[in-house]
Amino acid sequence: MHVLITGGAGFIGSHTADGLLADGHTVRVLDCLDPRVHRSGKPEYLDPRVKFILGDVRNRSDLEEALKDIDAIIHLAAYQDYMTDFSRFFDINAVGTALIYELIVANNLPIRKIVIASSQAVYGEGPYSCVNSDCRESAVI
Repeated sequence: MHVLITGGAGFIGSHTADGLLADGHTVRVLDCLDPRVHRSGKPEYLDPRVKFILGDVRNRSDLEEALKDIDAIIHLAAYQDYMTDFSRFFDINAVGTALIYELIVANNLPIRKIVIASSQAVYGEGPYSCVNSDCRESAVI
């Protein structure tokens, strides 16, 4: 299967790519390499078998190139910050996601599966206390 990982140069994306490669899939990554996250550019830990595209999920031509001959998408690209620039957060996270679907429909792409992940702005930093005995069973991890 040919899989596109948006935001694939990040921690979760790169590990996802490693797992997909180990299972015999072909992996393409689309990432804008935001300098606040990727201070040194493309990370060395990204497997060289990954086809890397420097681009933005909000840019139609970048996304069209990344979607060529793809069977599945793992959409991890998201704005990672807790600053009060809400419009940028919305633009990257919501508009980028909408453009993926828009291009699939407009170009009648044969995408078989899409996995959409949420961002840390929804999940938070992680250190939480369980206030009742049932929370472990219903927690989103």
